[in-house]
Amino acid sequence: MSHWYVRSFNRDYLALYPHRDASEAREDVEAIIRLIAPKEGAPLLDLGCGAGRHLVALHKAGFRELTGLDLSSELLDIASKRLAGIGARDVKLVQADMRRIPFVGHFATVLSLFTSFGYFEHDEENAAVLSAVQVALRPGGCFLIDYLNRDWVIAHLTLAEERNAGGRRLCIERRLTADRLRVEKTVHLVDSSGKEKVYHESVRMYAPSDMEAMLRKAGFVEVRHYGSLRGEPHGPLSRKLVIVAKKEGKT
Repeated sequence: MSHWYVRSFNRDYLALYPHRDASEAREDVEAIIRLIAPKEGAPLLDLGCGAGRHLVALHKAGFRELTGLDLSSELLDIASKRLAGIGARDVKLVQADMRRIPFVGHFATVLSLFTSFGYFEHDEENAAVLSAVQVALRPGGCFLIDYLNRDWVIAHLTLAEERNAGGRRLCIERRLTADRLRVEKTVHLVDSSGKEKVYHESVRMYAPSDMEAMLRKAGFVEVRHYGSLRGEPHGPLSRKLVIVAKKEGKT
């Protein structure tokens, strides 16, 4: 059987997060620009780009050396259409596993947005993502991770909810694993005819100290933590853990 991240990221996935829209992506990009000031003319990678909403926002903000990488051909197809719709035919879209990024010393900036980290079962696999990013970055390049805050998730976990999305009923169940290191979700998507699809998600929740240790082991320096993309201080009440790290060397 294929892994959950192979089965779950398709067109149905977009129905789960209708509020994650172009407006939110634009606000995210504006915050990222203020926080790390990426150069518009330097290569930038959106790692786990999905359907491309942040790539669209980045292109509209003036960035032209853009690459999006994702494992899902279905979401990349949607991203391609969205980018073509704004005339952004210069954006490169690459289908690949984030543990094996097919670039060496190329990018000035890599972004990992909307909790696109922690998908893999073993810590070594998740650490391999950080190592792959380090290799793909230029010396002095910047890596930004927009990730969940483990303490906040544990304290505010909603175990079950139901809602409607595009004429379909969503029934969502959430749970923590016994060791409280992963948050898992099961989604039942039921259409008007009663046909049901079931999807699963499982994300490893690393504490800030764990993330910093993994990043430094992968060769990153100047690791900083924030509570949001707006640069707010990080703490137990922060909804997010945003980390900015640099690859050693000069740009």
